[in-house]
Amino acid sequence: MNEDFVIDAFGARWALDTAALDGDASARLKVLWERCRVLRVAAGDVGVEPFVVTDSDPYAVSRAITLASLQRRRGSAALLHAAGLSRGERAIALVGQSGAGKSTASRALGQHFGYLSDETVAIEADGRVAPYPKPVSIISDPEAPWDKGEWSPDELGLRKASEPAYLTGLVVLERDPVRTAPELVKLPLIDALLAVIAQSSSLPLLDRPLHRLAELASGSGGPYLLRYNEIGDCKGLLATLFDADAEVQRHPWTSEPFSPIPPKGTDRPIVRAPWRDAVHGEGGTLVLVDETPVRLGPVGEILWRIAAAPVSTDEAYAAVVADLGPHPDADRAVDDGIAQLVELGLLHFATAQ
Repeated sequence: MNEDFVIDAFGARWALDTAALDGDASARLKVLWERCRVLRVAAGDVGVEPFVVTDSDPYAVSRAITLASLQRRRGSAALLHAAGLSRGERAIALVGQSGAGKSTASRALGQHFGYLSDETVAIEADGRVAPYPKPVSIISDPEAPWDKGEWSPDELGLRKASEPAYLTGLVVLERDPVRTAPELVKLPLIDALLAVIAQSSSLPLLDRPLHRLAELASGSGGPYLLRYNEIGDCKGLLATLFDADAEVQRHPWTSEPFSPIPPKGTDRPIVRAPWRDAVHGEGGTLVLVDETPVRLGPVGEILWRIAAAPVSTDEAYAAVVADLGPHPDADRAVDDGIAQLVELGLLHFATAQ
C-alpha cells in the first residue's frame, strides 16, 4: 500500500501511510479497506489528511480510524453509533442496545440490503447518509469479546450500497434470546430519542440537536423497535420500511429551541432556565440541558410549559390542577416538582427588577 491509498470514512478522507508495517500486513489492510477507497484522489489533495498506521492489528486500526473520523466530523453531521442499510436511495439506521450487535446485524442483513456501515451512521444536513463500508468487526472468541477479527465487506458477501442514500427510517434493536418470532413495533418518539442519544456522538454541537434527531427518527411512520432472537429472521420486517412512505409521520411532534425571556418582576418568580433544545411528542417531553437529556414527568411537563414566561407559584398550582385534576397532595407535588426542575437546571427563580 502506498501513500496514495485514500479512504473516505463517512466524509473524513485519509491517506493511509503503512510504511511501518510489513508487506503482508500492509496488503491485508488494503483488502480490508478497499470498499472505502476513493479513486483518483491523492494524499496531497484538499480535504485529505495523513493517517499513519503503526499497529499491525486490523481491529485496532479500524477503531483508530473511526475515532479520528468522529473527531473530524463533530458538529457537521448527526453521528449515530448504528448499523446502516440501504435499498436504492433509501437508508435505515439500526441502533443497538445492550446485547444487540450492530456488526452481527450488518453481516446478516447486508447480504440482502446495501451495506453502509456496521458501527457509524453519519447523516448530513440534507438527510444523506455518508457511507462507511468499513471492515466488519467480528468476535472470534465469545470468552474474549474485545478480541475481534476484521473481514472486508467483499469477503462477507455484503451488497454495495447505492449512492446517494437518504435516511428514511430508524430502528432500535432489542435482542431477546427467548423470543420465537421477530416483531417490529412502533416506539414512542421520546423513548426512541433517549435510546438514540445514548448511542450518538457530539450531539450538543449540532444546531437544534433534539429537533434534528426527532426528524430523523420519525420518518416512514417511525420510530420503531425491533424485538428478535436471530437478526437474520428480520429481513422481511425491515424490507417493509423501505416500502413505507418516507414522508409519513405517525404522531405529530413539536420542538422548542431556547430563547431568552427577561423576568417580569417578583410576582411571577418561576421561569425557565437556559436549555439547548426540546422536543414534545409521543411519550412526553425531552429537554436537552447542556449535554444532559432530561425526560419530564407529568407535573414537570406542565411546570416547564407554563414557565416559558415567568409565572407565580399560585399560577403553577392552578395549571397543574387544571391539567391533572384536584389531588389532596397537589401543593406538595408542585413544590417538589419546582424544586426538582430547579435542581436539574430547567427552572430558576426570576430576579426582582
